[in-house]
Amino acid sequence: MRAPTIRPSNNYFFMEMSELDSAAVLCGGRGRRMGSDKGLLLMDDRPFIEIITVKLLGHFSEVLVVLRDTQQARAYRGVLDDRVRILTDELPGTGPLGGIYTALGSISGDAALFLPCDAPLVTDEFLLNVKECFRRLGGSCDALVPWGDDGPEPLHAVYSARVRGTVEALLSRNKRKVGTLIESINSCRIAAISLDPTLQSFRNFNRPEDLRI
Repeated sequence: MRAPTIRPSNNYFFMEMSELDSAAVLCGGRGRRMGSDKGLLLMDDRPFIEIITVKLLGHFSEVLVVLRDTQQARAYRGVLDDRVRILTDELPGTGPLGGIYTALGSISGDAALFLPCDAPLVTDEFLLNVKECFRRLGGSCDALVPWGDDGPEPLHAVYSARVRGTVEALLSRNKRKVGTLIESINSCRIAAISLDPTLQSFRNFNRPEDLRI
């Protein structure tokens, strides 16, 4: 994949001063490889989704969780802080890209950081560095995408609300890969290791054996 370029902004003040205040966690998957809802898996006796959202609430004024339906929402409501907003997919069955579409239509700000529900090891350093990158680059990019040795991390990325129309257009053509989105917009590439030198923030849990840490 050709590396995206970072283009200078025409609005230097916006680029320097904009704050990233919204974050969304995508939890609509059925966790078939894991065999259960990954957001409700336990680490140190706490659900993944609780660990992630509590961490986010320390850095963001608006935290959303996107779920697939009202049944899943009922299961999550009891483990989430009252400050967390619960959304259900506007376009059911469209995967993570549909979750991004739903969240971008509900955030109060110009952009949001997105995380998957199976990333309970996300660090404060990662979140602070993402916010700093947004202050510097947010005005010149449609997305800030961490990039590692294995390629992009599109589910640990920041997306501008202005790409919602592009997401809708992709879904209307049955294109559901988030990678297709970052190729279709002005995505700025950020070295993953510069956001979290340990790379633990990007560690996912997809199978039962992954839980042995």
